[in-house]
Amino acid sequence: MSLKWWRGPREEPSAATAGPASPAGPSGSGATAPEPADTQDTQDTQQDGTGTHDTHSAEVVTAEQGVGFAELPTEAPRTGPLSPLPAPLLNGLPTGLPGMRADGGLLRGRWIAAASLTGTSHLLHGTSGQDVYRYTATHDGSGLVLVVCDGLGSRPATAQTGAGLLASYLCEAAAHITGQRMAEVPQDVLREVLATGNAAVRRHRAAVLEPLTDSDLAATVAVCWLPLPAEGEDEGVARHALTGHAVRVGDCNVFTLARGRYEAPFPAASEGPANVVTAYLPCEDPARVAEYAPVALAGVDAVVVTTDGLAIDLFDSPSVRTWLASRWSVPCGPARMLDSLRYRRQGSHDDRTALITWSAPLDHIPRLEP
Repeated sequence: MSLKWWRGPREEPSAATAGPASPAGPSGSGATAPEPADTQDTQDTQQDGTGTHDTHSAEVVTAEQGVGFAELPTEAPRTGPLSPLPAPLLNGLPTGLPGMRADGGLLRGRWIAAASLTGTSHLLHGTSGQDVYRYTATHDGSGLVLVVCDGLGSRPATAQTGAGLLASYLCEAAAHITGQRMAEVPQDVLREVLATGNAAVRRHRAAVLEPLTDSDLAATVAVCWLPLPAEGEDEGVARHALTGHAVRVGDCNVFTLARGRYEAPFPAASEGPANVVTAYLPCEDPARVAEYAPVALAGVDAVVVTTDGLAIDLFDSPSVRTWLASRWSVPCGPARMLDSLRYRRQGSHDDRTALITWSAPLDHIPRLEP
């Protein structure tokens, strides 16, 4: 099933009725970011019944003790009645993850960029973010593998450990994928990768982390395999003939971006409250909870793998979609990736993680933003 978004008006859910998005239209492309008073922000404002704020000046954030500090200015949009945030609290857990992580560089001729920001819900309470990303190339050179994991917030002391272990073991397993098997039985191959990573985490837990249980290490996950052209194969022709493949457990997601428009091979959650997870790894039977989807790559500019904190904003907010499309229209470096996730939106408090690869071969990349 594919969820398609077209250009055109879309009703933005209010804070009281926010839910899954219906097919709708973002978005713009280009390298310049939308202004806070842009038409798209106005649409959010009218539909949310909220206002927007200036984003170009440095913001002074005041702690309870009265000590302030200045945030670097950003053009990232803000939607909703947003108050200044108090100073973030550092977590004291030995298992805590860094609050900001970012990467950008070449892997097998493809530019990959990633960023992960700890959500304000964690920063306000001094708990750790729980998103993890990993990437690898297969040993036979047939594809790239992008992985994101999101530890369950109900296990604040240990779920980030599970997310890190799962992402690493999945990448290790996925590195052995061959292009021949993916051409024949892609769904079986990805489910084998899930089973191998799941079993490795459970062995690690039993050997090193007793008395923790599977649920103590619980994480949702998305794995995306993207084909690379064979040596000597014409890149422009091959890209239109190839299909990627993805598998997930839980509510992480995969998006493709083409000329400012998004498609999602996995739909948004269709019912129930947000952030209620019913499937995760490690577990007894990963095949039972796994969802598989092909990823159409014809005409696609970039593939984005995200955790649910960012996926929900992409599904629900035209302003966020437009902003991120503008920032990701060309390959970018770690600093630009971090800044792309600095938007603020009413009700958006979860960790945000995006792992992206662009389809254009290196010699066609017009410029690289830092």
